[in-house]
Amino acid sequence: MKQRIITGSLLVIVLGLLIYFGEGPLEFLFSGLCVLLATIASWEFSRMLYKDKPFSPFNYLAVLFTFSFTLINVIWFKQTVLYYQIFFMFIISMFLIYALIYIFYDKFTLSDFSGQILTVFYTSLGFIAFAYLRILSIHLIIYLFLVAMLTDVFAYLIGIKFGKHRLAIKISPKKSVEGAIAGLLIGGTLAALYAYSVNFMNYNLVYLLLISFSLSIISQIGDLVASKFKREADIKDYSQIFPGHGGVLDRFDSSMFAAIFLMILVMVW
Repeated sequence: MKQRIITGSLLVIVLGLLIYFGEGPLEFLFSGLCVLLATIASWEFSRMLYKDKPFSPFNYLAVLFTFSFTLINVIWFKQTVLYYQIFFMFIISMFLIYALIYIFYDKFTLSDFSGQILTVFYTSLGFIAFAYLRILSIHLIIYLFLVAMLTDVFAYLIGIKFGKHRLAIKISPKKSVEGAIAGLLIGGTLAALYAYSVNFMNYNLVYLLLISFSLSIISQIGDLVASKFKREADIKDYSQIFPGHGGVLDRFDSSMFAAIFLMILVMVW
């Protein structure tokens, strides 16, 4: 527990500093962190997919594609026309490369094909959304992390004390319906109050509550999806990069899903 607290505190401090200073000429600090985290997450996911298979360079091709895809989005998504040109060229090229490998390399199966495509998008989109939200406003990224963090904290605290009905016993036996509801209501409400007090979205409190509750639900879905991946792969954590906390995907699984939803919401405002 002591190790977990120390690691968690250091993570909060480092992430907080990079979020705070990651704007203007120093925008690359947080954006660069997002690229790095997405790449590590891709390596973790690839390692999970191929943990029982002999090593092949093709097993980790998705790591390279994740790095490239995240970097392209972080650098160019503010340059609308050029961004869409590069974006679609990358997607088409990636599918073509995978198709050629699938055709000419017998050991590269349909499972490998689909698994690597999943790896690229699953491990990149959330971190792309983090970078996008931070560039728009520091309050957006703080709000996002508040929703995910408070949902997780109160779901755990209430679930441990009052949880009697299992939420998804085959995926995550410790999670309860009572904890999930508490995380949704308390975490969502507190995050909505932050957004309302700062007033960076110009919405009334009712609308902010609806957005926050939606983000809370999506963050819990993201957590369960990551847990099911680990359950099927028979692993406890994706890696041990953060002592006591596991890997990048273990720490950001819920906020990644919520970030994508919030990014889409911001884009259609």
